[in-house]
Amino acid sequence: MNTPQIDDLLLWLGGIAAALIAVIAVTTILRKWFLGRLIADIENIQKELRPNGGSSVRDAIDRIAEKQSEIQTDVREVRTRVDDHIQWHLEQH
Repeated sequence: MNTPQIDDLLLWLGGIAAALIAVIAVTTILRKWFLGRLIADIENIQKELRPNGGSSVRDAIDRIAEKQSEIQTDVREVRTRVDDHIQWHLEQH
């Protein structure tokens, strides 16, 4: 190999190295950006799953569960009253 060929080879290798460094840099930047957004999203989800006094999803679920329990109690009472009323009518005849 003569000097111009070595120079060309070195320039080619330098170009390849520069391209690889650029790809690694862009990949690293995108990875950090993506992971940053992912971590922020996970933190927001975690905040919603903790009670905070009224405005979190967890608080809403707790309110729904409480109301559902109250409705179950009310339905049981209504059923008992209806059954008693029907039984009263049956006993009258």
